[in-house]
Amino acid sequence: MSEQKNPPEGAKDGLHKVGEIVEVIEEGDLVEIVDIEIYAKENKRPPRAKKYEFRIDREHFTVDHRKIGGEELFKLAQKSPEKWRMHQKLHGGQMKEIKVGDTVDLGEPGIERFVTMELTQGDGEQATANEPLSASSETPSPRRDFRLPEDDEDYLNTLGLRWETVVERGVRWVILHDHPLPAGYTAKTVTIAIRIEGGYPPGKLDMAYFLPPLARADGVAIRKTEMHNIDGGTYQRWSRHYPWREVIDTFATHHLHIKDWLEAEPKR
Repeated sequence: MSEQKNPPEGAKDGLHKVGEIVEVIEEGDLVEIVDIEIYAKENKRPPRAKKYEFRIDREHFTVDHRKIGGEELFKLAQKSPEKWRMHQKLHGGQMKEIKVGDTVDLGEPGIERFVTMELTQGDGEQATANEPLSASSETPSPRRDFRLPEDDEDYLNTLGLRWETVVERGVRWVILHDHPLPAGYTAKTVTIAIRIEGGYPPGKLDMAYFLPPLARADGVAIRKTEMHNIDGGTYQRWSRHYPWREVIDTFATHHLHIKDWLEAEPKR
């Protein structure tokens, strides 16, 4: 039986955490394998390693190189970049898109995991009944009628937008104020309401509500919409749906879908 080696004196903090392979290679403080998500959540830089473990959606992968290209990430996930997007979830909630030609340094601090998102989503044929809500832009301070998971609130704080959580008639809503719109609409910004269903998380989020109702600059009618009173305002509900993936999908990925819907509509 081989003798177990102890970490050398002065080894960097965090080289022997629960759940990690802890063999220390004596030449240069190099560990055998490191799970980058553990270090990102603790806001620490991963140690230098022979191998780097990371997650794409639910699946764990290990590579023997510190820098990885976007093309390799798509191949590992078995997703086509023509039909899917790849996002890097960073510590603090930010979601950064990774393109095929990009390179990611797995040794940099703050990279928690990677999340894929399908590009094209169809209009919904049916929609569930929803209760109201809306936000008054004159409210002096943001309302916080309920708390979201920490990761969701961190993501919202990265957007640079005023956001609120509101409960009306037992229905929970998140409201994003002055959300920028892409070209192709008669307005430049809009208020977005997102209904937070009782089962979330891990239950699904669905659709989006806009105030004032959106109109295309070319005059073409927007399909699959319906008006709803929400917190004193008349919002335009877009019936848009996609397959929800429990554990993978979050408020952040739902918001990214909404941005995709907004981008795609004027190009129909």
